[in-house]
Amino acid sequence: MAPESAIPQRSQEYLDAFLWALRFERNLSPLTVVAYESDLVQFLSFLAHERGRPARDCRREDVNAFLEQRAEQSITSRSRARQLSSIRRFYLYLLGEETVKENPTDQIDPVRLPFHLPTVLTEEEVVRLLEAPDVGATSGDENLEGVRDRAILELLYATGMRVSELCHLRLDNIYLGERFVRVTGKGQKERLIPVAQEAVDWLEFYLARVRGRLLQSATVRYPEARTVVFVSRRGKGLTRQGVWKLVRKYADQANIVDDVHPHVLRHCFATHLLLNGADLRIVQMLLGHSSISTTEIYTHFDREALHRSYRDHHPRA
Repeated sequence: MAPESAIPQRSQEYLDAFLWALRFERNLSPLTVVAYESDLVQFLSFLAHERGRPARDCRREDVNAFLEQRAEQSITSRSRARQLSSIRRFYLYLLGEETVKENPTDQIDPVRLPFHLPTVLTEEEVVRLLEAPDVGATSGDENLEGVRDRAILELLYATGMRVSELCHLRLDNIYLGERFVRVTGKGQKERLIPVAQEAVDWLEFYLARVRGRLLQSATVRYPEARTVVFVSRRGKGLTRQGVWKLVRKYADQANIVDDVHPHVLRHCFATHLLLNGADLRIVQMLLGHSSISTTEIYTHFDREALHRSYRDHHPRA
């Protein structure tokens, strides 16, 4: 990231105001705000030093020149698309504040992204992954972390929640009697997700027999962990990195060769629902997607399944 001194003072003031609005008016997460800041610091530094202009005098050709330079530097199309989105949102904010009279990103074509289908496991592979943790006995000799991890895997696949949503899940967010959970997603938007009975059973078992024992040694040191559902043996709330590592570990144990991470279970949740006849808009609601187009990527697996079935069974295929 370029140092802030590389940006003209007035441009820095506009940037600071924009970031403040994202954090406290739009309720975006600190990590998301940092990502916007990184993109815009790079752009505003380029604008000042390569094009000789402050933020309020930016033109369409300046934005195009920045994107062209990034392409020449072998920056991925996905990163360039994100940067264009950050610049566009920044100038929409300035337009709303009447700092600029037009948005220089207008009529700039979106960065074309390569199309990649997300990794999705078969239903048989998911079963192997879910059953990989060693849970021990069920009558007092439980493997504490094994039971916790089984509950985590079951819940990820049963709900399609994001790993960040799982890590922030609190005890008062789960309603096991009614078989649903309340999660807070992107933009602090809440949604209710039904939970399959198998996941409910493992979650109940974890909460009744395991969670308290994990907390015994460290509750005083990490009092905030008293409210979250999933905790480590040290008594801390689990991190995204910690959940990523445990998913990868059990994928290896289940002899699954694909690159498996927590988001793969989200992909599996959506794809398996659609392949079994679920309505696309219902899946959109369950995933918390603001746009149906984001969910539509999973419909490609329907077509892939049809093609495979045709190739496998048609006598002339």
